[in-house]
Amino acid sequence: MALHEPPMASPARSSRLQRQAPIVVQETDLDDDIEKFEDAEEPSMTLKKALADCERAIDKFFSNDVEGAMNIMKPWRSLSLYHSHGSAVFEFIPAMLTLDPHQVQIAITAIQETFELCDGQRRIYSVVESLGSLLKKPNYGIYSEAQAHAELIRAEALLVQACLLAVDGEDLAGIVRATLRIKNSHDSYKQCLKILNKKRTWEDGKSREHFESGVRMGVATFNVMISMLPPKLITLLEFVGFSGDKEHGLRELLNGANSPGLRSVLCALTLLMHNLVIGQFAAIPPNYDLVRKLIDENLAKYPDSAWFLMFKARLELLLGQPAQAIETYEKAAKAKGLWPQLVHLAYWETMWAYAMMGEWDNCALFASRLLEDSVWSRTIYAYVQLAASLQKETPPDNAWIEQLIQSAKNFKQRVLGRSVPIEKFALRRCERLRARGLLVLPGIELLCLWNMFPAIAKDQKRADKLLKIIEDEYNMIEKIFLDYLKKGRTASAKKTLEENGEKLKYDADDFNLCRYMRGTMLLAMGFPRLALEYFDAVIKDKEKIKENTHLIPYTLVESATCHYSLGDTDLALRLLAEARKKSGYPLESRLQFRIHAKMEMIRHQLEPRKTNAASNATARTKLDTPATLGTQGNLVVTTPPLPVPEKEDEEDDKGKKKDKGKGKDKGKGKGKGKGKGKGNKDKKEEKKESAKSVRKVDTVVNIEGVVSVQPRPASPVAGTSKMDTMITTEGVVLVQPQSSDVPLSMSPPKGQRSK
Repeated sequence: MALHEPPMASPARSSRLQRQAPIVVQETDLDDDIEKFEDAEEPSMTLKKALADCERAIDKFFSNDVEGAMNIMKPWRSLSLYHSHGSAVFEFIPAMLTLDPHQVQIAITAIQETFELCDGQRRIYSVVESLGSLLKKPNYGIYSEAQAHAELIRAEALLVQACLLAVDGEDLAGIVRATLRIKNSHDSYKQCLKILNKKRTWEDGKSREHFESGVRMGVATFNVMISMLPPKLITLLEFVGFSGDKEHGLRELLNGANSPGLRSVLCALTLLMHNLVIGQFAAIPPNYDLVRKLIDENLAKYPDSAWFLMFKARLELLLGQPAQAIETYEKAAKAKGLWPQLVHLAYWETMWAYAMMGEWDNCALFASRLLEDSVWSRTIYAYVQLAASLQKETPPDNAWIEQLIQSAKNFKQRVLGRSVPIEKFALRRCERLRARGLLVLPGIELLCLWNMFPAIAKDQKRADKLLKIIEDEYNMIEKIFLDYLKKGRTASAKKTLEENGEKLKYDADDFNLCRYMRGTMLLAMGFPRLALEYFDAVIKDKEKIKENTHLIPYTLVESATCHYSLGDTDLALRLLAEARKKSGYPLESRLQFRIHAKMEMIRHQLEPRKTNAASNATARTKLDTPATLGTQGNLVVTTPPLPVPEKEDEEDDKGKKKDKGKGKDKGKGKGKGKGKGKGNKDKKEEKKESAKSVRKVDTVVNIEGVVSVQPRPASPVAGTSKMDTMITTEGVVLVQPQSSDVPLSMSPPKGQRSK
């Protein structure tokens, strides 16, 4: 008998009671709780529902409803893998935007929960299967859809965890842990590729689309990131299993952006970031047509998206339209529901737009706003405010300048255990201002370092105005130098000047900084020959430069750009190689990144047919590093090989050599033999000249100094059909693959690589 059960009544008594009055059973709160418990006991969230929720969350996120997107993910985060991963990503973004230790720990905890769910859903191999995989490749076709998506989420979560560990542990151990996570993520993406290529049956077509878009994004990101590293480092990475091909990665990103998958919008964001931020940082012209297309498509889908509005403003900024960019940034900053850090990003870009327009008051105003509200780099904010104030016609008060310099010193920070290079540069400038009492065009110098001169040069009036400011400063410093030299022509006169305390207001560092900025502005305006005069003067004066030691390698790179735009690629490569060998100067990593990007561009133009050469680190090292020393210690430049002569010509040459040998043996026809030898030499010279002329036809120098490749027939592309890519003067034009069943790859197949 169960507890609380009443004693059994006799049948007669029970029937009599039933006739007398019906028993009314009332529902209680306890019953409601039991029902709720039973309903929550076995919740159901299928993969199809989870993917649909993720689509809704992404739509809300890019429509500026961040809180709404997070609310979709949170209720199921402990049960659904995709919901857990989405929640972790929403914690990861503010952690990286703020670098707040508390937020970083929240994100680390969230991503750890994702790993726990992921381990429960991934395919687990038995001991026998693990041993068998050493002899036979695993059968990736038997993976279920849930197992495939679990492997993909693991690959993405490892990258997220790597970033968090690098930020959280700023010592060497943290960096090592982050590196290991990146290697594991790379291996997981390889496994996802095999699953995608081997698994033929999918219960849901949408599930396959979402899985494929995630694989494309991961493969492309690794290819692009690795290809941007220096060639020697790439050689080491390929030795441990990494591979990178920039063109292949960009193709996969574009295919992913055009696909209907869950991560297509993330592929579009990555392409925009590469073209409008990284490309501009590396001084490589972006693909404006592609950028416009991506922005227009996504703004049609998310009309008020702050993310795509800021990319639109960034495009307007690089096109030399800062006034329009400011309006677009204001619209993005006014969007409701944004993280404060995105508003700060809009303020940061607006600050540079005002600097491009020469409105230094507004530039200083936005720098002061950032100094008060943002914690990214208050040292930079303080220095930009100081530099913009010094550009005004009326200089600020000395006490205010000293207060701002002290603020810049107090806010100095360390990231990943190291000082921030641009902060170190700003503090050096502050010390120079404190010691000498002046700086030479500090605001314009920042525009030059941020590679904003090409954008300013898009507007002729604005470029002429900025160039005149630089020229006036240059002429003033030159006049002061000449007057001082006239006064101190003799040793006694010079001694008298020193005794009277008369010193030069400016030094060689200031004069050569003006030369460098003047040459850089002339180059951006399309006058490379004029720019070379000032760059050569800086290099000749290198022994006199004491503090601005970065001017020499930076000038070498700009000189290389001038020679490249004039068609002398060999000299450009030599100058870039010479600049690469320099070390120990301010802002070194920034310039090394730019040097590598320029060498990649030159190599791509020298070998237009070799679309997959970027993945061959050995070939890259030979071409990118012409700093191999010859027997006399001279610099040996690696140039593209000349075309191989036809077989018929070789046979004719062999026949002529035999005839020449016979003439020598017989002692006759010596004069004829010499004549033939000259004829052979003339023919060889003609072949060389014709080969050079053919190679020259491959490149055309336009007004902006960019060498573009003439249109060629379609070339085979890994992961698509053979006619899916066309190399044109505007870059690589891509179309959709003809078949969705074509396998992807981490890098192009060996059979398609250029020999």
